[in-house]
Amino acid sequence: MKDTTSIPNKILEVIGVLFGIVLFYFWLIFIDKIKMLLFSEVIVVNGNEIIKAQYWGQIDQWLVAGLILFFLIFGHYLLCSKNMSRIEKNLDIIGMKSALIGFILWLFVTIITFLFKITFPYSFNIAGGYLTIISTYFLLKNRLYKLDI
Repeated sequence: MKDTTSIPNKILEVIGVLFGIVLFYFWLIFIDKIKMLLFSEVIVVNGNEIIKAQYWGQIDQWLVAGLILFFLIFGHYLLCSKNMSRIEKNLDIIGMKSALIGFILWLFVTIITFLFKITFPYSFNIAGGYLTIISTYFLLKNRLYKLDI
């Protein structure tokens, strides 16, 4: 027999991830508004005023790309947590925690390197951040399973 109860759950999971993408776009708009409000300057070009936000290189890159994993997992967890097993909930919580911790750790790295005028290529910056998140994920996951034993 075909299990028909899992089909609505799968659809709900996809909708949860899509909801996470929507939340991520709100994050991008929020970051842009904060930068324009607090870190912008007015430049006059040929008599026209142009408002320009400061560009911080790898800090901006990481602020834009670093939290996508968090929002995807958060959207999934928000909509699907009622139908999840304890193990699935724990994995989502570990995923969210590791995404936030890794994001903050790598943000510190990008701020320090920016202050010392050390620039990374975009791909190295993003890969380094995601490797930090993945490393944090495995550390938290191993810690959880050690506590269960």
